Order: sequence, then C-alpha cells, then structure tokens
Amino acid sequence: MMPDDARPDGRLLAAARQARMEEMIVQRGYITVAETAATFHVSEMTVRRDLARLQQRGVVARAHGGATSGPPAGQTTYDPDEPPFTSRRLKNREAKLRIAAAAAALVAPGDALGLDVGTTALALADRLADSAGLRIFTNSLRAASVLAESDHQLYVLGGQVREMERSVFGAMACAQLRQFWLDRVFIGVGGLTAEGVYDFAIEDTEVKRVYIERAREVVLLCDASKFGHRSLARVCDLAAADILVTDAPPPPHLAEALKSADVRVIVAD
Repeated sequence: MMPDDARPDGRLLAAARQARMEEMIVQRGYITVAETAATFHVSEMTVRRDLARLQQRGVVARAHGGATSGPPAGQTTYDPDEPPFTSRRLKNREAKLRIAAAAAALVAPGDALGLDVGTTALALADRLADSAGLRIFTNSLRAASVLAESDHQLYVLGGQVREMERSVFGAMACAQLRQFWLDRVFIGVGGLTAEGVYDFAIEDTEVKRVYIERAREVVLLCDASKFGHRSLARVCDLAAADILVTDAPPPPHLAEALKSADVRVIVAD
C-alpha cells in the first residue's frame, strides 16, 4: 500500500522527504547528498534543493557534500562550509608563516614526518623545502609539489583526490599509511575547542586519524582564529595531541582544557 505522503510513482512528496531528512540529521549529526539521493531515489540536485529549504528554515547547516545539525547549545561559532583553498591561504598568512617556522624547529635530522593537508601545513612544507635528510609522508599534492625538488625522501599516499583541496584520501591512502611508524606528524585543523579537534571534510579527517595513530608525537597547526570554532567532522580529543603550535595564547577555558589534556602549547613569535 502506498504511503499517504508518496506520489503515484512511489517517491515521497517534498515536504515529507524533507521531514525525514531532518530526522536523519538529528539522529546521525550529518547526512551526505549522495547517500540521501540514493535513499530517497531522487537526484542529487533535488537533495540540494531540499537542504537549501531546510537551511532557510534554520533546521540544518550546509556542509561540504551534505548538511549537519545546527551548532550545539552554548557554541559560539560553527563553520560547516570549507572556504576555498586560495582564500584560506591568504587569510592570517603572517600568522601561518610564524606557526610554520615554530613547527619546523621541532624537526630533528633524519625524522620520519607525516605532513597533513591545509594551508598551514603547506606553509610548513615551504619552510622544510630548503633543508635535507628527512623522510616525509604526505597526502597533500600541493605539499608534494613544493617538496618534490628538495633533498628529502618524499612519499605521497595513493588514493582518491579531492579536486579543490588537492588532498588524497580513502581506504587506499589509509592502508598505505598504516604500514609506517612516524616520528612526528603535523596536523592541520579547521577548529579547536575544549571538546576536541575539528576539520571541514570527512574524507580528510579519516587520514588525519591514521596519521595520529601512527605517530610518536602529534603536532597540531592552528592559528588563533580557529579557537572556539567547530566544523563538520570531529577528528579527535585534545588528549590525542602532544603539541599545539599557534600564533596567540588560547583563551582561558581552552588553555585549561589543553593543560588538562597534557598538550604543550607553543606560541610562535
């Protein structure tokens, strides 16, 4: 028997479909466009229109490839959408250069390093390009391009490529990374709160977690503009990190959480 909220072809009416999408987001925290289109047997364009209507009503926040629930109570800032790489690279550029310099000072000759994606990680790649004697593993094609002519041993993970970010992700990349142990990894983040570390893309987050599990020392690269911000995907607890390199002291509540998690904070000059 056809449900009351279905069309003659069996597909749900828009209002009913949007209501069920809202239920899915509440239950799971997020949905993707592709999965939702398959679930309701509609086009991805139809799903995007539905999400746009839900966003207009304040029900959801749009995110890369889908949507999330709104910010939790008491959360001051929520960034569901990933800004373009070029605009992010220009934002707080001087701060990122200082962070890169401070992070580079942590590197010892002969280290095996993991270098994550992101604009601050790319600034670190620039900084490391003129040195020698390191083994560097990265899933950033941008960083690989910078380091390709250096005197380091450079290893690029294989897998699917996120076009705009030029990052490599997926099961293949994660499986390759799990074959190695690294001295330290440098992780770019989209947001940092007392509840943990966040990033914009689910795909990149999976690789970040593998970097963290395979490293002797985990270094977060985070400029102060990201303090108190929560983006789409939660990467890890603060306790998973060893060092935070930033450009300004964290606010008191975050500083206390970092201290409790035994995270060393380095403020770049």
